[in-house]
Amino acid sequence: MNINPLVDFAFKVIFGSEKNKDILIDFLNALLKEENKKIESLDILNPYTEKTAINDKLSILDIKAKLDNGTYVNIEVQLINEKNMIKRTLYYWGKMYTEQLKKGKSYISLERTITINILNFNLLKTKKYHSIYRLKDIKENTELTDVMEVHFVELPKIETEEANLNDKLIEWLLFLKEPENTNMEVITMKNKEIKKAMTVLEFINSDRIAKELYEAREKELMDKIDQQLYAEEVGMKKGFQKGLKKGIEQGIEQGIEQGIEQGIEQGIGKGIEQGIKQEKLIISKKLLKKKFGNKMDNLIPKLDTLSIEKLDEIISNIFDLTIETLKNKIK
Repeated sequence: MNINPLVDFAFKVIFGSEKNKDILIDFLNALLKEENKKIESLDILNPYTEKTAINDKLSILDIKAKLDNGTYVNIEVQLINEKNMIKRTLYYWGKMYTEQLKKGKSYISLERTITINILNFNLLKTKKYHSIYRLKDIKENTELTDVMEVHFVELPKIETEEANLNDKLIEWLLFLKEPENTNMEVITMKNKEIKKAMTVLEFINSDRIAKELYEAREKELMDKIDQQLYAEEVGMKKGFQKGLKKGIEQGIEQGIEQGIEQGIEQGIGKGIEQGIKQEKLIISKKLLKKKFGNKMDNLIPKLDTLSIEKLDEIISNIFDLTIETLKNKIK
């Protein structure tokens, strides 16, 4: 069963259907557990139906709900980093908040609004996989209001092998990240809502119309990812060529200066080599930091000892590198 619950169509069917309210309630109780009050009921404001899915052409597949305490919640899944996540989040939070104010109503009628972003990429510098933001005084750290709340859940920061299976939120996030991982059998035995979510995945896989809608959305997302990766690759190549040219120029300049004492020929050669290596070091460090994030902290200094050839190899294979193969290359 190759149905990915992070494809927003599948996510919407699982969590945004009227018949699956119990799944959404259980997930939100796990995520908002610091509220000290369980959610008993909610209204889905934009429920999934087969008809709307076809007519809307799968354009925006977020989930909007109103909880039993009046709080509004918006949940969105993002597979790729389009470099605008934070501003996009604030925009949609503001939209959901202001749309509550109907003509003739007072500001007092505005309810608490929470935006939840489930990300399949690392966005924030923190090592935490779940970050919560509210409005606070930056000096006193006192809260202005809880009316505005933004959640970021970064799935790549969860280590599956070290996951705490006694944490209900972790159980849900493992389902979203890897629904076929070996822990799911244990998890579904003790969590009936996650077990039900698994049956929804099976339904999408077996129902002709649902499968077609899923595959259409998956293709759209995969094409978008390919376009972004291609654009990044082209940008990296241009940046590398520009950096290489600059490095050679700097190397020649440095070599000429050294040549006054060591001889022009030797100085230019050494200067060029140092310039090229320095530029490749800068490029490789940036690429690796972007790809592996905090996992690179202990490995970055080791790059300085590598030869130009080794750095070339790393840059050329950046898209295929894993953290383990990188460690082997820089031993």
